[in-house]
Amino acid sequence: MIDYTYSRYLSAKMTVDDRAINKDVVERLRLELAEQETPEKRVLEIGAGLGTMVARLVDWSLIQHADYTLLDVDAELLAGARHWLVDWAHRRGHEIQEQDHTLRIKGAHGLDWAVHFIQGELRSFLNRTSRVASADLLIANAFLDIVDVSSVLPELLAALVPTGLYWFTINFDGDTIFEPSHPCDLKLMEVYHRSMDERVRFGAPAGDSKTGRHLFEQLRRAGASVLSAGSSDWVVFAENGRYKADEAHFVHHIIYTIDQELKQHPQIASDELEEWVSKRHAQVDRGELVYIAHQLDFCGRPGS
Repeated sequence: MIDYTYSRYLSAKMTVDDRAINKDVVERLRLELAEQETPEKRVLEIGAGLGTMVARLVDWSLIQHADYTLLDVDAELLAGARHWLVDWAHRRGHEIQEQDHTLRIKGAHGLDWAVHFIQGELRSFLNRTSRVASADLLIANAFLDIVDVSSVLPELLAALVPTGLYWFTINFDGDTIFEPSHPCDLKLMEVYHRSMDERVRFGAPAGDSKTGRHLFEQLRRAGASVLSAGSSDWVVFAENGRYKADEAHFVHHIIYTIDQELKQHPQIASDELEEWVSKRHAQVDRGELVYIAHQLDFCGRPGS
């Protein structure tokens, strides 16, 4: 039985995200962070998941001193993030100090991070403006495509100080591709993408299958500037029949997610979906399936 828990999926996709995150956008972010006057960066990450962005910011030498808040609605996932980050820090040889809701990470060259784990729904959290009014950096990784960006974006940007920066990564942009192709691909993906556009979470619209391209206009309307943007496509394939790291599980989970969603749509014949899913899983097991998802990354400032 395959473990389709969300935490396992997030762990499996880390190497996929590592490749996908746009490095030109990262380098512009690095430059802009260096220009900020505050040596300790106050960072807010929404939909933080396992906390893999903490690891990237440290491993990629983007921030040495940080007061970092991980916000996620899932308390169990946040508990998993704490364990994941402790394990990562130990493997890197960093010093760890654990308190109730805070993890202190110290290391070479003056590395000093305080990481806070906050459980809460995004809108409720943003309503407590005193908690978020002074962030130097706002991060959303693979998250904005599951919220109503047009309504939440102004509140998100209000979390930043005038010289603050946003870094929005892995924003889905309308293309899901499997190779080799299958006769049902077009029909299934059309319904799957439409389900993103119709998604509702916590009683509000929560999704857009073309979040990436729409962010350009939504950021402009919110008065924000775009300093850098670029593609951050997921591209997963097997080399000599073997996928990298845990990426076979990542693709299995994508197929599983599509299956679970499309089972809810009566216009999709159950036998047709079952055949497609079975064939795709078998192709992963044989190291034959290529999976590609088109996405976009952005960094910029809350004002133009």
